[in-house]
Amino acid sequence: MRRRVGPLALLVMAGMLLASCADAKSDTLQPKGELARDIHFLTKFSGWLAAIVGLLVGAAVVFIIIKFRERSDDDDSLPKQIHGHTKAEVGWTIAPAILLAVLAVVSIPTIFELVDTQEGAIEIRVEGQQWWWQYSYDLDGDGHYEIVTANDIVFPAGQDINLEITSNDVIHSFWVPELNGKKDAVPGRVHEWRIQADEPGEYWGVCTEYCGLSHADMRIRAVALSASDWDDWVASQQVEATVPGQSFLQGSEEEAVREGYELFQLHCASCHIVNGVFEAAAENPVPLLAGVAPNLTHLMSRTSFAGAIFELYNEDGSLNQADLTAWIRDAPSQKPLDPDNQQGMLSFVDSLNDEDVQDLVAYLSTLGDRTPTSS
Repeated sequence: MRRRVGPLALLVMAGMLLASCADAKSDTLQPKGELARDIHFLTKFSGWLAAIVGLLVGAAVVFIIIKFRERSDDDDSLPKQIHGHTKAEVGWTIAPAILLAVLAVVSIPTIFELVDTQEGAIEIRVEGQQWWWQYSYDLDGDGHYEIVTANDIVFPAGQDINLEITSNDVIHSFWVPELNGKKDAVPGRVHEWRIQADEPGEYWGVCTEYCGLSHADMRIRAVALSASDWDDWVASQQVEATVPGQSFLQGSEEEAVREGYELFQLHCASCHIVNGVFEAAAENPVPLLAGVAPNLTHLMSRTSFAGAIFELYNEDGSLNQADLTAWIRDAPSQKPLDPDNQQGMLSFVDSLNDEDVQDLVAYLSTLGDRTPTSS
């Protein structure tokens, strides 16, 4: 038995070491906003307190082990007992109470601050669904959503952003660790939350409540923009799409776009909305558990697709046609989905050939312009 302990211990240590070397895109130890820094301070503060208590307890254990260890000249008599020692019992009761009181005084105000929405801030409704996130923007604070998008939650850097978090199917949990803590998305309820980023950039998050097959592939991309880029993004997002021209005089590319438009109308428009062109899905909710599919009006302005698991653009700035093509052709093979149970996108392997899929990609590439969110 003893021979197996050594290799087993080495195996466990190797696993822990490999796990710690993960190239995580979200890091709780690198706060990039005021709210995340508040959480980081509490983590360090409570961590140091715990370390001090652990050292004191460990020192007491070592002292007792050494002082009362068995000696060769012992007569097997018990050491002096202190059961019912008033000072000792009062001491180890009061000391933890004081520590907990200190933690409460430091933590409780921060807890309320994290959830305290700011008057006049941008309002974004966050809706979790299997297995992606939808974001609806109330820019004027009048309850009307001027922008509806998916995968990327875009906002101006240096400002507090109010979030209204809910779910359209099962319980999810929204978490961008570099910007704030996690908040559950619960069907039938709205939880208020805030995020804030110091500088423009991309910040990754995940769903942290197990929600089914693709829980691990339900990611979040938070994109903070400069003030001028934010204004440009808002203006571009409110421009509706148009029907491709009827003429094929511009060559095969224009023809492919037109063919893709026709295919989209036939196979995709029953689920996906393209503002100004395909809006039937808004009037007749699709037969999905969540009741909604991603709005694709400005797909090309995003950084990612398929629940933010694929980059929309390659490193050289070109469209990631390989992954987009594979996703359109057979989404369930790219990400665990269950379309037969109204969860996720269908496979089109049996209904679309390679040319059809390329035509759809050509049409989708006309939906919106690339913006600073994908630069």
